[in-house]
Amino acid sequence: EAVAREHSYALGSGLSAALVAVEHQSGRVVAYVGSSGLLDEARSGAVDMARAVRSPGSTLKPLIYGLAFESGIAHPETQIEDRPQRFGTYVPKNFDNDWHGNVSVREALAQSLNIPAVAVLDRLGPQKLFGRMQQAALSPVLPDDAEPSLAIALGGLALAHQVLALV
Repeated sequence: EAVAREHSYALGSGLSAALVAVEHQSGRVVAYVGSSGLLDEARSGAVDMARAVRSPGSTLKPLIYGLAFESGIAHPETQIEDRPQRFGTYVPKNFDNDWHGNVSVREALAQSLNIPAVAVLDRLGPQKLFGRMQQAALSPVLPDDAEPSLAIALGGLALAHQVLALV
């Protein structure tokens, strides 16, 4: 509890943290802290952040590139352009609001570049990523009647975490 509290306070006001510690050999949960402080309203302390449905952000990028490797679309040294691109009405930007020119897929992943990830997902098709998440029991959640789009490459969906099954 102290680690979650100290970490969230170091990050700034209004932020919370959760902690789930799992023994790697058995998979047994040995510690579970759902928030940085149950009574801290400014940090939504009553919300169990370990079980909350939320955006995965850039954590799907390795899965996108893995699917590209599996499909033969790319490999780690494949060169990809990191430049301003429009995908229909969708215009993703990098976190640093900059472009890095030609980079390898390895570099794009290491630097967590958004535009190359969206470009690769455009070639794969967002439904392929969404389907693989379902196969992996990641429980992806889209708004009612929405179809998977390129925005899921950057966390444009929510994941319902399956921590309950571990506890």
